[in-house]
Amino acid sequence: MKVCVIIPNYNHHQWLDESIKSAIAQTYKDIEILVVDDGSSDKEKVKSIVRENSTFDNRVKYIDLPKNTGKWNALNEAIKSTSCKLITTLDADDVCPADRIERQAMVFKELPDVLHLLTGFHHCWTPEELSLNKTILQTKQLNIVLPPDVRQMVLTGFATPGINHYFTGNIETAGASAMFYRDLWEVGFRFNPPRLGLRTLLSEDSDFNFRVTATLGRTAILNEKLYCYRRNTSTNEETK
Repeated sequence: MKVCVIIPNYNHHQWLDESIKSAIAQTYKDIEILVVDDGSSDKEKVKSIVRENSTFDNRVKYIDLPKNTGKWNALNEAIKSTSCKLITTLDADDVCPADRIERQAMVFKELPDVLHLLTGFHHCWTPEELSLNKTILQTKQLNIVLPPDVRQMVLTGFATPGINHYFTGNIETAGASAMFYRDLWEVGFRFNPPRLGLRTLLSEDSDFNFRVTATLGRTAILNEKLYCYRRNTSTNEETK
């Protein structure tokens, strides 16, 4: 099954090259890498980075949105443009281990009823932590949390005061790590803009993941840290 890896970008040229290269390096080779620029002010630098990588690897493609409308629209535009059966994302300031896509695809092959899948992630504040955590797993065994358990955790969190995001108990998942069948998008599960006054709609990722999980109950979690979340970029501005 061909996987589309969408990299939405907005003014992140300083991290984008590393993000693209971590997608290129995936052990799962049947992928398309779509870099979607969401009206960046550094667009020329973005184009140059994408052009250099696409010259090296023709799986890298570029979508240029003329003005900044938000990550939600960038994701929808990318999904609309691809025919890949499976969709996943990688933020422009993040990276992932080389076996992430392969291990996620293995879950869909092993569990045909699963339509939507998330993974765990590493918190990375420094380049050294990012580099260390890109190491691939040395096992073929998959640590899967099955859909009934995932749905129960998510609904319990939604019903708990003070929890206003996609909540999976002690299992920490990265919203951007979601992999799902494109058919979900075709039947109406789209990414929506935040700030609509809905509890889960604090981010495009948590809202999408919540709606799919709560509605269909066919979401699994690969309880492995297969995503490296850069915490101290201009997007997050966090300190350790």
